[in-house]
Amino acid sequence: MNVTEMKESDLDIVVELEKQCFKQPWNKEQCLYELQENPFSTGYLLKEDDHIVGYAFLWITFEIAQLARIGIDPACRNKGCGTYLMDALCKQAREAQSEFLSLEVRESNQAALKLYEKLGLIPVNVSKNYYPDGENAVVMSMAL
Repeated sequence: MNVTEMKESDLDIVVELEKQCFKQPWNKEQCLYELQENPFSTGYLLKEDDHIVGYAFLWITFEIAQLARIGIDPACRNKGCGTYLMDALCKQAREAQSEFLSLEVRESNQAALKLYEKLGLIPVNVSKNYYPDGENAVVMSMAL
C-alpha cells in the first residue's frame, strides 16, 4: 500500500467511493473545492496495486490538523487500510508541525470509533444534531 496526493483526475473514483461510504456523500464540486480552493486542504489517496482503496481530505491550519473526510472502499475494510491511511495522515500533520489532530465521526459508526480510539484519539465532545439527518457527532482529538 502507498499514500499519494490526490489529483483532479482522481475525483471520479473518489466521488464513487464517497457514495459507498457516506449517507450524505460529497459531490464532485465539493471535492474539487477541497483540491483547488481550500488553502488548508490536501487530498490523499490510499492505493493498493495502483487501485484506489481509500482517500482522505486533511486540513492543516497551523497547530491543528482536521480530518475533514476519510473513506475506505467497503470491500477493503478490516484489512488494515484505515490504519495505514490514518498513520500516513498523522505523519503529514506532524511534518507540518501540527500539535493536534481532530475529527468528527457519527455516533453510530462504531467501527470508525474503535479505529480512532486504537490510534490514540479520545472523545472530547459530542456535537448534537451535527449531521443533516440529526445524528450526533463525536468530536475526537489527539496530541501529535
